[in-house]
Amino acid sequence: MTQEQKPSGIYRYNRISFYLNGRFQEIEIAPGISTLDLITKQLHLQGTKCSCNEGDCGACTVVIAQSREGSIVYEAITSCLYPAAKLHGKHLITVEGLGSPEELHPIQQALLDHHGTQCGYCTPGFVMSLFALLASVPHPDQESILAALEGNLCRCTGYQSILAAAEELSLGYDPSTIVPAWCRELEPKLFAFDQIAQEVQKSSASQFFIANYLLPADLSELKEMLAQHPEATLLAGGTDIMVQVNVLRKHFDTVIDLGNLSELRQIKMSRSGIHIGAAVSYSQIMDSGIVNCDLPELVKLCRLIASKQIRNFGTLAGNIGNASPIGDSLPLLLVYGARLVLSSQSFTHECALRDFFIGYRLTALDTSEFIREIIIPIPPRTAFIKSLKTAKRRAVDISSVVSAIRIDEDGKAALAFGGVAAQPVFSESFASGYNTDADWQILAEQVAQEFTPLSDVRGSADYRKQMIINHILQYQEAHNG
Repeated sequence: MTQEQKPSGIYRYNRISFYLNGRFQEIEIAPGISTLDLITKQLHLQGTKCSCNEGDCGACTVVIAQSREGSIVYEAITSCLYPAAKLHGKHLITVEGLGSPEELHPIQQALLDHHGTQCGYCTPGFVMSLFALLASVPHPDQESILAALEGNLCRCTGYQSILAAAEELSLGYDPSTIVPAWCRELEPKLFAFDQIAQEVQKSSASQFFIANYLLPADLSELKEMLAQHPEATLLAGGTDIMVQVNVLRKHFDTVIDLGNLSELRQIKMSRSGIHIGAAVSYSQIMDSGIVNCDLPELVKLCRLIASKQIRNFGTLAGNIGNASPIGDSLPLLLVYGARLVLSSQSFTHECALRDFFIGYRLTALDTSEFIREIIIPIPPRTAFIKSLKTAKRRAVDISSVVSAIRIDEDGKAALAFGGVAAQPVFSESFASGYNTDADWQILAEQVAQEFTPLSDVRGSADYRKQMIINHILQYQEAHNG
């Protein structure tokens, strides 16, 4: 037992209702356990595999079906990072629900025909990622296939045989054979679902790293919970908190999950800008017509964050609240001039994002407050806005350096960085030194001297300084082009 782990004792279990492979379930789950642990240890379904337990490999991929904005969406998620309590009101589909030894699902048959498996450990994850893709996109192109599978690793076959199976499915399958009939028959029940999750106090000889996992039914209940538990940890997607639990074995006394609150899952437009609710996922942002039209650079950046499985429940608000100096979205949001709407039981107010970060993983968020939404002013079409991310691989990797630039038609310029200081920061020397006649090479070297980055496993201080220069020179090329 680690020093931070809570000893056995009284815990607040969650009583949730959901569907599992077409069958209704009402069960009590230990606080804060992952969907992967629920599937394998409590429901005893062994098809879903555990490898990394931090969302990097995709072996634990399952599919969640849920109602959203008048339709049913099927999304792949990494079950090791998806808190099981989030399943309430949803349909969980595992590899056991697709096909049988006597009659394989079309995806399984295609992988068999193309020799897309050897040891088979990663295969259930590939099957479920492809299932989510083909359930949503009738005939995906190669780019869509690669995006859907970028979060799945295979150590045996290489990827060509798996891609060949996916491409054959895309061209030649009958879309009606992908989603089983029992899934379609269940969809009206997801629309009509109205049960409320409950909590049950129980003693346990087991030891859990989260003592109380709270699921507010609406905003008013969320505010009451925060008033009662002002030091609670807020969770929107859970992609970072669950890594801390699974890998670092960190203990949390009380976690409040914002993810199922419909009031926080909306994207709206007003005169003040585009409003993105705190529970809106990266995938929802990428699919939003509003965001694609007016904030296209944000959509491009989201494609570089984690993997499809993680983007399906990771959130922009979580990236902000986590306050990591290498948060991928933060420099771009800074140059956009984003503002946060912060709420508590007593009041609601706005805070400029540039004033929100006050130190290493420290924010201006008071106890009992939560991020309600992000407001991004719509920039003029003439503004030059770009973002760059440097990492060791394209997907499922944390930035070494991430940056964003904005140059308005009137010559006003802003450049922000992550990964070069204790918090995401603007470059003062770029803002003051930029003009239409500026020598970008000299300016880049001045900006690099402005920061004293750390050396760590993602890059040395000298490497990061060179990346600062490289980013600026890439921006110059894009701006001049």
